[in-house]
Amino acid sequence: MAMSARCGVRVLGATRLSRYRDSSTSPERQEAAVESVAASIGGFVIGWARDMDVSASGARASDRPELGAWLRRPSDFDAIAWWRLDRAVRSMRDMADLAGWAKDHGKRLIFAEGPGGGRLGLDMGSPISELILMILAFAAQMEGQAIRDRTAGASAYLRSVGRWSGGRVPFGTRPAPHPTELNREGGPAGWWLAEEPATADIIRTMADLVIAGKSYHAVAAWLNAEHPGVTPANHRALLAGRPTNPAARWNPGMVSTLLRQQTLRGLVLEDGRPVQNEDGEVVRQGDALLNDDVWHRLQAAMDSRATSGPGRRSGAHPLLGVLFCGTCGGRLYQAWLSPGPNRKAPVRQYRCAAKAHGRACVKPAYVVAKPVDAYVEREFLATAGNREIIEVVSIPAIDHTGEIAELEDEVRELAARLSKLRGPAADAVAGMLQSRSDRLERLRATPVVSARTKRIRTGVDHAAKWAGAEPAERRQMLLNAGVRVVVGQTTRGARDVEGRLTFTIGDRRQSAAEAPRSGRTRPC
Repeated sequence: MAMSARCGVRVLGATRLSRYRDSSTSPERQEAAVESVAASIGGFVIGWARDMDVSASGARASDRPELGAWLRRPSDFDAIAWWRLDRAVRSMRDMADLAGWAKDHGKRLIFAEGPGGGRLGLDMGSPISELILMILAFAAQMEGQAIRDRTAGASAYLRSVGRWSGGRVPFGTRPAPHPTELNREGGPAGWWLAEEPATADIIRTMADLVIAGKSYHAVAAWLNAEHPGVTPANHRALLAGRPTNPAARWNPGMVSTLLRQQTLRGLVLEDGRPVQNEDGEVVRQGDALLNDDVWHRLQAAMDSRATSGPGRRSGAHPLLGVLFCGTCGGRLYQAWLSPGPNRKAPVRQYRCAAKAHGRACVKPAYVVAKPVDAYVEREFLATAGNREIIEVVSIPAIDHTGEIAELEDEVRELAARLSKLRGPAADAVAGMLQSRSDRLERLRATPVVSARTKRIRTGVDHAAKWAGAEPAERRQMLLNAGVRVVVGQTTRGARDVEGRLTFTIGDRRQSAAEAPRSGRTRPC
């Protein structure tokens, strides 16, 4: 029989989970309870509002993705059924909103398990039903507050003892039993973020590349070429046994964000700051993927590129570092000529500033900016426009000699401690010893590899990137390509600006007087 011909109460089944991994309130269990209660009132389930990873404390019923959409078409059903009250709301305010909506639209609210475990059905046309619902909502609100208080207290305790409290697993790690915290039975208590070898090695190489001066774009290109699909999201999916996205790719923002995270040092954070114990020592919740020396050198490298370096100067003119004086070889800087008797508007110029920088220049060059901008763009695109952008990535040397020596010392120390211990303490130290022994074995098996470079094709040519680039990005493209334009001596009254310009890109030199004007792309 078609659904439209069925008789009985049309029930909308509603399920909700704060975390989809919560097996105690699984969607299947909730749906089975709703199906059963719908049948018990002579009704049938007309459809489902499944809101996964949605907190009742953080989203009202009308704001939830699926339930909210159903509430906007009340003519499609007669009642809404949940497994329990806490699947619907956890505050009196939200319950008042839901009850008001049900009263205005003449809908019943049904809970498969009410107080005492039996079915609870409320007709919101009755004042008694409203009172009962608000009393139950108050109880749910108190329970929700108690849960938040317990969670906050538990998280604070776990941070203080260096135990991972759950959440997103950082790239480069995996949850493992805590190596030193023990429960009453002598077994591991809680969790620790242990190193996941394959992705941890990727992080170390990323750090080495950035320290060596490679851009975030270059590091992202290297990751996508050498480790396609190995992203933080896919890493978490693999650990959780979920499908991965093979098309996932790194971008420069992901690189810089990851390499700023203190979790790479294995530290516990609170409000973004490392947690310290009573002795003033930082508390760790996992293995350090980068030692303190590498971490500090990495942060210094990232700080320096955020504030200085070619192409990053705030307010730099479009050709700073590209234009040079033909007399003294110094850079040309941007200046403005004020309006005057023969000049209606300010005129932008490029000028040699040797005197301002304490240098001598016999004949400082200066030139009107607009035709120079057009000339540089035309010559650059004619020379390199159809050339694919190639990222040159430096692959650092692989030499773990120093780390091997440190691990050998640790293994000897742990082995000496283990011989003096018994019971749970011995088991904990044995686990630490085995972990370090395993890493030592992997490092010894890793061959020493010299530093090298790798050219990575981007699939984008200079012309395409130039068309969509901002002025600062275009300037960086010119600098990366090695473009240099020398401005010859100024002759008063001369109007042939381009005749004084010499364009060089890489090892190719082209004077404006020799340059063809056809606009055709020349081979490089």
